[in-house]
Amino acid sequence: MRRVVITGVGAVSPHGLTSADLWRGLTEMRSSIAPLSAFDPATFPSRIAGQVPAFKTLDYVPKSYRKATKIMARDIELAVLAADGAVRDAHLATRGVMESFGGKKPDDSWFEVDSRRIGCNIGAGLICADLNELTSAMAPAKGDDGSLSLRKWGKSDDPSKPSGMDLLTPLWLLKYLPNMLACHVSIIHDTQGPSNTITCQQASAGLALAEACRTIQRGQADIALVGGCESMVHPMGLMRWTLLHRLTTTGNDQPSRACRAMDQTADGTVIAEGGSVLIIEELQHALARGGKIYAEVAGLGATSSARGIGGPDPAGEAMAVAMRKALKDAGTDPRDVQLVVPAGYGIPRDDQAEASAISSVFASQHPEVVAIRGGLGDAGAGSQALDLAAAAMALHYQSVPGAVNCTTPLARLNVPQQTHAAALKHVLVSTGSIAGQNSAIVLRRYV
Repeated sequence: MRRVVITGVGAVSPHGLTSADLWRGLTEMRSSIAPLSAFDPATFPSRIAGQVPAFKTLDYVPKSYRKATKIMARDIELAVLAADGAVRDAHLATRGVMESFGGKKPDDSWFEVDSRRIGCNIGAGLICADLNELTSAMAPAKGDDGSLSLRKWGKSDDPSKPSGMDLLTPLWLLKYLPNMLACHVSIIHDTQGPSNTITCQQASAGLALAEACRTIQRGQADIALVGGCESMVHPMGLMRWTLLHRLTTTGNDQPSRACRAMDQTADGTVIAEGGSVLIIEELQHALARGGKIYAEVAGLGATSSARGIGGPDPAGEAMAVAMRKALKDAGTDPRDVQLVVPAGYGIPRDDQAEASAISSVFASQHPEVVAIRGGLGDAGAGSQALDLAAAAMALHYQSVPGAVNCTTPLARLNVPQQTHAAALKHVLVSTGSIAGQNSAIVLRRYV
């Protein structure tokens, strides 16, 4: 079977706009959770978030594509930034990169790609419409009783004034379709291979990676851009997580200590935004062009707990099955895994389910367990993508970041309190989503 390796990492997170920023934040054990500033959260019980630093999307797209940024929602912009970082890190001369260098490769170290052999699989969440834009359009469609009048929405009573729908751009809907993350990335970098969008909440990136790996293993592509991005930092995201009782309400005065992933004192998570795009590549293709190899994608596993929204299996049974599937696919014994990167939201019931699954799979073994949510928050479909980026860099740099805000770990978990060098051979990345999907990936050091 064709082997698949990771040759590029792009990440956008509250720690910064690059994968280097992410790794620096993790190894420095920094929390980038702060008071929410994107909008006024005064009426919400949780008023903190993990927000991506300011950026200009125009700086990350070719000049010929700048008009398209007008129909990019925040989630799309995050994916465009992460993909740009990934292809540049892998030194792939895609159409988007070459246009920024005058239509040619920057130098001979860059590989000019065959667009027909590149795929794109990106996980996405439920993109929130711009509420100011939407409500401004709804205002003229107000009925006599104060409710929305569909008649006035479609046709104004005053011919000299626009209807509600007229106030929205004809391409308005294209800003908010989940598949538009992969769509824009595919167009910018001219990826003509297999493409798909996975919408399975926090497990989306792992499932997208699994699908893209299979296309490469079947010989349908040589390279793929994979990952996931999402912004939960908007009123609807904050409202949804509030109504589902997933958020901490005790950390508003100390944001950096609010999210305590896999800790006995955890009382809820924090909304966030961000994500990662990885370049995965067939091994011989990567070696032939002299590509940098972060890690090998050794094993894939997925399950569903078949439970209701927000109700994890207390025993973590379905999650444990996904982990065992990934280990079996990798031909790896649990004793050969040195590090586990769980979702670790900081929600007691979710974290306990993960801890149970880890204990079940690893029994008497005690691999180190590091959840990165403590310093970043929950970025929805971008969460596991950031976990995968962190795991790939841990293998590449042979280093384990210390956990943030986990000083009293859940029972039996071996959680490092300091960043340290480590002889890593295998890392297991496991995530359970709010809707019950579970994704597990085994990454192996390539030597």
